[in-house]
Amino acid sequence: MNAQFSGPQIALFLLVLARAGGLVVSAPVVGDPQTPRMVKAILAIALSVLLVQIPSVTRLTAPTDLLPFTANVLAELVIGIALGLVARIIFYAVQTAGGIVSFQTGVSLASVLNPMTQQPDTMFSQLFTVLAGLTFLAVHGDVLVLASLARSYDLAPVTGSGISTQLLGNLVNDFTDIGRLGLQIAMPIGVSVFAANLILGVLSRALPQLNLFVLSMPLDMLLGLVALGGALAGITLAVSQLTNTMPQAMLGLFPTP
Repeated sequence: MNAQFSGPQIALFLLVLARAGGLVVSAPVVGDPQTPRMVKAILAIALSVLLVQIPSVTRLTAPTDLLPFTANVLAELVIGIALGLVARIIFYAVQTAGGIVSFQTGVSLASVLNPMTQQPDTMFSQLFTVLAGLTFLAVHGDVLVLASLARSYDLAPVTGSGISTQLLGNLVNDFTDIGRLGLQIAMPIGVSVFAANLILGVLSRALPQLNLFVLSMPLDMLLGLVALGGALAGITLAVSQLTNTMPQAMLGLFPTP
């Protein structure tokens, strides 16, 4: 038996593919530059084949006129990218925390290529990113991303009015939290290094004949490594909590029905 698809069915599949493809190219882990493009394309098509069968999609009728259809495809692509970027905020916050720690411990000058982002990055940023990726997968963050994508078709149908100002505003608000989250993750290590510098400053004023600031950089690095050993569990816990609240952040882009 040969399966035959009508024009509206193909158009509906392409709309679903646009949102799923936008999420795949921007989502954490699978959307990283080192993931082959063929893998991303196959994953987007496979997800679309499954998502096009959910009730919230099958009851819709996609527009067949060129202009409305093109506008809907672009809107769905932007929505998918926005969902992926919200999920990636966890990793942006972790990278920010790694940059703060690297700056305070004096290793920010030794930047090397990060294979996960294909950009120069500091040692602590790479370590935090790898740890965040492993924790993200361990708590089934990938499953939560896919579940949020499926739920998004209920809150924002593919044949809806398109991108709303509320979606863009919520996306901007989510990105403004990156610095705050990064500071919270880096705070245990940063406070330890700051306290050490404060003690060195007091000792330098009390004993001016001793050039204690010569020891500040190696001491900062040593304290940073010691504090890092005790903070790894806290970083893992923070990433786990952020991953569990990620679906609310992703679906919070859309107006509640």
